[in-house]
Parts: sequence; structure tokens; C-alpha cells
Amino acid sequence: MNEEQEEAQVLSLLGTGSTEFLFSDDLHRRLSSAFAGRAASDVDKGVLVRQLLRRWSLRDGRDVPIEVDGVISHALRRVSDRVGLRERSDGMWIADSWRPDWLALDGVPDIAALAGTSDGERFHSAPLSADPFFVSSTGFDTYRTPGQRAACRAVMSAPEASTLIAMLPTGSGKTEIALCLADKSKRGLTAIVVPTVALAYDFERRFREHFVRRNPKLNPAKLPIAWTAGTSDAVRDELKLAISNGQQPLLVTSPESMTRALRQTLLDAASIGRLKGFVIDEAHLVTQWGRSFRPEFRTLADFRRELLNAAETSGHPRPVTLLLSATLGEAEISDLVTYFGKPGPCSPIVANALRSEPEIWVAHALDTTERDARVRDTIDHCARPAILYVTSPTKAEEWLNDLRGSGYSRIAMVTGNSTATERAEVLEGIRASSDEGASIDLVVATSAFGLGIDYQHIRTVVHSCLPETVDRWYQEMGRGGRDGDVCGAFLVTAAGDEKEAASLGVTVLTPEVAEKRWRDLWGHRTTVNERIFIDLEGSRGVGRGDYNRRWNAQLIQGLVELGELKRDQFVVDDLRELLRDDAVEMSDWTSIIRHGAGLGMDIFWNDVWAPWQQEETKRSRNSLNRMRAVSCMDLGACTGIAEAYAPTSELLDQWGTRLEHMEPVGRCGRCPDCRRLRIPMNEDPAPDPAQVWAVAAQEDLDLEAFVTAARGENGLAILTYRQENERLVLRIAEGLVRLGVRHLGGLINACPKAPPGEVLFTDTLPLTPNSVTPLSTLSYFSPKQQVSRFWNARRQRARLNLAGFAVFDVLLVPAGVNVGLKEVGRDIPAMPFETAAELLQGSWS
Repeated sequence: MNEEQEEAQVLSLLGTGSTEFLFSDDLHRRLSSAFAGRAASDVDKGVLVRQLLRRWSLRDGRDVPIEVDGVISHALRRVSDRVGLRERSDGMWIADSWRPDWLALDGVPDIAALAGTSDGERFHSAPLSADPFFVSSTGFDTYRTPGQRAACRAVMSAPEASTLIAMLPTGSGKTEIALCLADKSKRGLTAIVVPTVALAYDFERRFREHFVRRNPKLNPAKLPIAWTAGTSDAVRDELKLAISNGQQPLLVTSPESMTRALRQTLLDAASIGRLKGFVIDEAHLVTQWGRSFRPEFRTLADFRRELLNAAETSGHPRPVTLLLSATLGEAEISDLVTYFGKPGPCSPIVANALRSEPEIWVAHALDTTERDARVRDTIDHCARPAILYVTSPTKAEEWLNDLRGSGYSRIAMVTGNSTATERAEVLEGIRASSDEGASIDLVVATSAFGLGIDYQHIRTVVHSCLPETVDRWYQEMGRGGRDGDVCGAFLVTAAGDEKEAASLGVTVLTPEVAEKRWRDLWGHRTTVNERIFIDLEGSRGVGRGDYNRRWNAQLIQGLVELGELKRDQFVVDDLRELLRDDAVEMSDWTSIIRHGAGLGMDIFWNDVWAPWQQEETKRSRNSLNRMRAVSCMDLGACTGIAEAYAPTSELLDQWGTRLEHMEPVGRCGRCPDCRRLRIPMNEDPAPDPAQVWAVAAQEDLDLEAFVTAARGENGLAILTYRQENERLVLRIAEGLVRLGVRHLGGLINACPKAPPGEVLFTDTLPLTPNSVTPLSTLSYFSPKQQVSRFWNARRQRARLNLAGFAVFDVLLVPAGVNVGLKEVGRDIPAMPFETAAELLQGSWS
């Protein structure tokens, strides 16, 4: 059904009240479910009708009136003033533009209603032809972005034990990178760590769909992939058996399960060569959560080293580590390099960019009463589905009751207190793709609702609070517009929000309090099987609970970072033995090893802990100050976002141009500051990061000999042809691939197959010195294609990969072609490709 046919059915729906229609568009499905009686109130229906009319009016550049059923008209009259609908004298309905006096109106605040039309498309990818391995692994014949291509190529050519850090914007296809890693080795396991149960099950759903696409005979219900606290013993046994037999390509789990319940299973898999990939999704949480209430994110680094050692001791290749995130600041990048960079090598693939989908609106109120009124105004006019973010579960409950009291019924709440089942029900209710249709259009949430949301069509994100960092705000804003269409992002703050935000930042224990807590924790330690266990729920009679646990987790992590403690990995049986002691309550235990000598000295807390505390507190304070400046419009939103991801000079010294795209470049054209300055919308293409990463060390002696025989200089050989001969080109390509060439450019109709166990990278256009990977290349130029003059500079120096081994490049060009101002064959030594073909059939074949 095309767009016109769907719109005709929507008009019929509104005109007759009938709901017996099937729609592909998210808003149309949402309308259908609302009018089918899916707990929709008059105001729920009114907001959706407004969104539909505003979509058509914005698209056509004029008010688009419609006639609706009499019963529907009666319902709309009750809420029309509130939601900006107007009934004309002829009985037709239109939606007025929303132009609140509390927003700086240099744009259209409800422009997210355009989503679903061609005018509402914001993410315009320039699809890149996919490499053969990517097509085979994912089923897609194009890459979404250059960053995705670089990361996939890197993970497929990464040496054993290496770490790849991939920082790509939301919507760049990070899941496919993990799929490529899993597909890299048959009968091997790739273990993926995720932060939430919702995300674990979402990954399971997506991976099941992937495997069923490849083999339609598979029953997705019999493809267990996620291991969570709710996984039955029977399924756990099934997963363990499949892992040991090499029949489990993917396993998705939590940091806690990986380092505890699954620890021995994964160590056994590594020791028999089954473990091939180790992936952490949302890797920024190693810093953001690992320092507070989930230290298991930090212990993943120690466990990774154990896994690598287990594989190496048994003589098997060590697994490749992949760290994925859309938001990595300098602290997060530094942490990941420190904790996962050794044994190496470590390679960052960074292609950050300002997202093109959000239209950002900011307003600061004098008090909470004024702010709350503005939030209600936004909720009454903004596109659905929408998320309203607040800071605490108490505030979320208040807003839920307030909005329900004002008439909204298709509404739900998710906070840190929500159960996994409740979160799953909300995610299912918000999906308009289910057989039942959507039952939820609006979610009131704390930051606990975010990770794991893979619904593509979230249209509005409202913050009725001051997030403690720009990073948190940008992450939560990123829940909208994942389908590439426009979405609205409203930051509505009030005087007094800063105090609440400051309480959420990193507040490090003072030396006095830290010392007392440590003495108490250490004094109540328990030893089992020569391991020392610390109770994170205990200490100083403060009382059990999450708040106390966070302080204790922070204390232990601080002492680890300062070199005084090491975390000790333990098996589940140790914990079970600990908990069998009747004198020990069920609690949250961590095992440690005393490592340094500082804790035995009186000066430690003032001379060592205090400076660390001050530095961490300063970083948190600076982050809050940046967020406050954005909320008061003293700092442009896109400028504040860019600053939050700017690399330090130390990182630039270490990685150079490989972090070139860590800080988003340019103004967005979609925030209050840009609109005030009349800066046009940013239409820059997705960043194209340098294709530089670590590859396995190898000496291509045969390829080097061929390049030398072909009169090459510094590893660059040029072959010439006088008449195109596709058969001969294929023979040369096949011969060079046998010698070690792995990256091919321009060989659209003459592309050889990869050798067994190897992959080829293929570009439809000939390569330039700026587009080569760390592997040896062959580029074919047709008579109409220009040879980049930069190949002349390549002739002046050898190309080395990061391991220090020579990499070779071969160009196949028309005889007599110019490279810059030099003619091939006269000024540049070359070999006829007929001669090259004979050589490749000889001693180098």
C-alpha cells in the first residue's frame, strides 16, 4: 500500500469511525489502535489527530482541513482548545501551529509531526557498497556510514587479543559490527555484555530474526541467546552445552552473570578455543556505572585478561574484544584504553557526529510552577510517541498522576524501581508494530528508561529536569528519531534544579568518611577458600540499601584505581559457601586482594585519597556547569555537546588523527543558538574516519618480490594495459590475492573470491592513498577514471602497518596515463599487465 492509499484509509477512519484498516506508517497505526478503543481518552485522540493534521499542513505549506465522524467531532470539541485543534464554520477541522510565548520562536516547535513524510527525513546516508563478508553476515548490501564500514573491516582483520573501540552515532549500525565478529569464526562463541535485561532480550529478538532470515526453517523460540536472571535452569544448561559444543555463535548477558554464573563456562570455552569474541555494548558504562553501583563493569577488564590467558595457555587464539558506544568522552575513552588496551594492540574507530534528527528547544523557568505549566503545554502539543524524563522515581510518580488526572490514559511510567517485566510491558505497549497495536503513547521516566529502547519511531523527548551532564542529556535525547526522521527534544528547567542535578553527579567521599567506611568494611570481611569478601551492603550502621551500596562500591573502586586493591574473580560456589553460613546475611559481596601498602599508612587518606577525590569532584562539577550553561542558553546546545566529547591533548598525542572525529564538528542549525544566529541546518555527510587499525603481523615476502620485479618503488607497483581485458584483470587479481592482497578497488566485474579463512575488502571505485586500509591493495582504473596525484607521494615512502610491517599497493592503469604531472611508462616505471600475469603464474603463484 502506497502513501496515498494509506492516507485515504486514514481519512476513512476519521470519517466513519471504522478501524478495520492495516497500516505501515507508525502514526497511522497509532491512530487506528487509539480509535479501536485501546484505552484512549479524548485528549489522547486529540493529540494524535493534531499530529496527523500538522504533518499534512507542514508538508503542504498550508492548513489542511479534514471532515471527521460526528462522534469523533464531539470528542475533539472537549479538548480542542487544549491541544490546538480548531473546528471551522463549515464543520472541517484544522490544527493550529503551536507557538508558545515561552520559546524563542525562530522555528517550528512541533516540526516533529513531519516525521513519516519525505520532508521529515533528516538522516541521509550515502550508502556504501558492502564488502562480501558484510553481505554474507548481515544480509545488507550497503553500509550505513563510513564509520560502520571502518569498524566492520577492523573487526574482521583484527589480530588475536586485540581491542577495538568503536564510537559511532546512534543509528550507525553497531549491532552489525558484533554480527560480523560472531561470523568471523565458525563454531566459535561471541559473548556480548549489555547493561539491562530489556536490551538483552532486544538483542535476542534481533539476532533471532537475523538467523531466521538466513535459514527460514529455524524456529526462533528454540534459539536461546540471552542469559538473564530470569533464564530457567533448563535453558541455562542448554546454553552451556551449546557453548562447549561450538554450536552457540552468540550469547548476550550482563556483567554480573558473565563474571559470576557464566565465569567458569566462558573460561572453559576459552581454554578449548571456542571463545572468539568479547563484546561490551554501551561501553561508556564501564566508567559511568562501574565507579558507583555496578562495579562488575570494571571487573570485566580483569575477567577479559583471564579469558585471554586461558586461551593462550591452551595454545588457542585469544578472542578479539569489541567495545561499542555512541557516547564516549575523554574520561570514558581513557578508561577503556587503560582497562582493555592491554594486552593489545588497541585500535579506536571514532566517527562521532551531531545527530541530524533532533530539533532542540530550551527554556528556563523562574520556578517549578512555571516550568510544570510549560511541560504540560509541550505534552499537549508534541508528536507521539513521547518520553518525559524526570530525575527521581518520586517526581515520575507525581507526573504520572498529574497527567492521568488531566485526562491522559495511554501513558505509563518506568523508573529504577520498575521490574524487568514492567519495563518489557511498557516497551511492548509503545510499539505500534505489534498485532495488538500500540497502547502507550507517552512514558514518564527516569534515566533508568533509555538503554534498551530500540523503538525506531520515538518522536519527542522532554526533560522536565536538569540532567547532571550533557552526556546524559544527549544520550536520552538520542532515544528519539532512530528511524532517521525529525524528532523534538525539549529541555525545560527551573530555578532550583541545579541542586538536584548536583546530587546525581560524582560526589567522592571525603578522606575522613572514606577512611571510616574502609575500616568498617575491612573489619567485617569474610574469608572463604582463601578469598577475602567485602560486603558492599554493610558499613558503619548506615543501613542496607542501594544508596549505601553505591558509596561502598565507589570506595572500593577508588582504592582499586589508586592501586591499593585488586579485584579477585571468584566462582559461584565460593559465594554459595559464604551464604550457607547462618551468621552471614544474603547480601552483595565482592572479592578483593590487598595490593598496595598505602592503606597501612596514616597519611594515605589525606595525601593520596584527597587529591583523587578533588580531581573527580572537579570533573563532575565542570560537567554540571556545562549542562547548566546550556539550560540557561549561555552556551549553544550543539557547542555544549561538542565540548562534552572533545579529546584531551594527552589523547590526541596518543592517537593523533584517529580521534579526529571524536568531537563533533560544526554547528547543528537545529538548536536555539543556531536558530538565533540564522545558521542553516547542518547537512554534512557522516564522518569518514581514517582506516587505520591494528592487523595481524605478517611478512608478504612473495608479494614484495612481485612488486620489486614490477619495478615498484617503496612498495608501490604500477601495471599498465593498452586494451581492457576483463579476463586478464581477473587473473591478475586472483594471483595478487594469493600473494596477500586483501583490499581491492575498482574491480566491479572482476573480483576474485577470498582464500579460505580470509576476507576481502572491496570498493567499487579505485583507491586513493587516503582510502586504503592497513592491508595490501590492488586498484583498477578504467580509461575514464583519474589516477589520484597523491599516488606520486606514496612512491616516495614505504607504507607500514601499525605492527611495522610493509604494506604493498598495486595500481592497474591505462598505458600512458598521467599521475599528476608525470606520465606512467615514461616518468614512472611500470610493467605491462600481460607480463605481470605471466609472473603471477610462475614462481609467485
